[in-house]
Amino acid sequence: MKKVLFLIMLMTSLSMLSQKMSSKNFWQEDKIKHSVATFSISTVTYAYLSIHKKHKNLNELEKRLISLSTAIVVGSLKEAIDGISSKGNASWGDMGANMAGALAFQIAVTIPLNFKRKQKNK
Repeated sequence: MKKVLFLIMLMTSLSMLSQKMSSKNFWQEDKIKHSVATFSISTVTYAYLSIHKKHKNLNELEKRLISLSTAIVVGSLKEAIDGISSKGNASWGDMGANMAGALAFQIAVTIPLNFKRKQKNK
């Protein structure tokens, strides 16, 4: 599972570099929506896993991987649907924005939470 996630992140990162993620046009409204959506999906998934009795015993790494994977899979499915839809266009840039949102949740929320727990235990 870890290898698959690493491969997806690597492919997405390489495609983002090829699309010049730092350009002014990259972070247009559509990309912001993709980032916010995957951030939200990660948030909801992580919160569910942390609160629900059945999943509360999962370790921190498992919760992070599941929340990251869920956001990436949902974003990928959305792009796959866009690819076959007559109205939408699949885009590696959108996948990059999806990855950015999912990773932003991991960096902004779960990592600081883990540091707080470690400090509390000391």
